[in-house]
Amino acid sequence: MFLQGLKRVCLALSACLMLVSCASLDEEDSLRAELKKWLFLAQTKHFTSKQTCTIGVFELASSELRSTAPRKVTTFREALHYIRKDRAVTFDMPGVTPSEISEGVMSLDLSHGLGLVSAGVGPYLDCLEEGPIMNGFYAVLTSPEAVTIYSPAGNFLLMVYPPEAVALFMRGNV
Repeated sequence: MFLQGLKRVCLALSACLMLVSCASLDEEDSLRAELKKWLFLAQTKHFTSKQTCTIGVFELASSELRSTAPRKVTTFREALHYIRKDRAVTFDMPGVTPSEISEGVMSLDLSHGLGLVSAGVGPYLDCLEEGPIMNGFYAVLTSPEAVTIYSPAGNFLLMVYPPEAVALFMRGNV
């Protein structure tokens, strides 16, 4: 009787561990609901979420940000003021690439800059497979036309790319 009960407990624990290991970091519908607060979303072009990362590519009905989008910042010091308070920011720095933004934040505050970098690099390495989507992410990361939004509390990086009317979302669980 005792062994039978022990077997059931072991099976139940194994089933729970399997479910947890299959869990993803984000669900597409809840992520879309979160992003709709800031963006005019259309269709989802790509969505991958694993335990460690999420990548999403969303078509936009408009490349303009909603009035409820995170606070616009025009300098790295201003950005750090809000990032240190765990507030999301929109980098309003025309001509500055998302990659340069991460470098600028890191040069002023390494730990917060690394947080921004890890929100993008981890998902880029873990959730993207080589091919057109990875190439597209790299192109946007290095484009001066991209608008960068960073949420330290949500641990995500969001890049709006007006020339293609798309938004690229990256979240890691680091």
